[in-house]
Amino acid sequence: MRRRNAIDISVKGLVLAVVVIIALVLSAISLYMVSRSKSTINDGNTQYAEMMSDYSEINATIYDGLYVSGDKVIEVIKDCSADLNEGVQVLTLMNTGKAEGTDGASTKDKYDQYKAGSEYTIVNKSNNSYINPTGTFVGSVDKNANGMVTSIIFRQIN
Repeated sequence: MRRRNAIDISVKGLVLAVVVIIALVLSAISLYMVSRSKSTINDGNTQYAEMMSDYSEINATIYDGLYVSGDKVIEVIKDCSADLNEGVQVLTLMNTGKAEGTDGASTKDKYDQYKAGSEYTIVNKSNNSYINPTGTFVGSVDKNANGMVTSIIFRQIN
């Protein structure tokens, strides 16, 4: 049997200590990277949720600031009024009256409102609510406090 000397044992002990220290350093670095990447992942998830929320309402938000014909307004009423809480609101040039507020004063323009289940069926051209298919309307979008679209608003400009 071969006898071990003290130098041989001490070298192996030092190698073992260095391996343990390297393992501890690598573990600490990986834990640091995981904790740093958690916030990045959370930020990415938040941005993804916002993007998906915007995408789910893309059929309503595309009309914000868009100039459309009366034909398109009628189509939007038929397609989108059921999906929005306050429906589609339209202000024609003939319907320029003011809605009365709670104190009796006229506060804002009176819009015709088309909600779920209602369709545009007015064919009488002398009616104030008649939407001229060749007229030009500018669209806008109304959102609630959560940023969700509640109505699409069209105002006739000619």
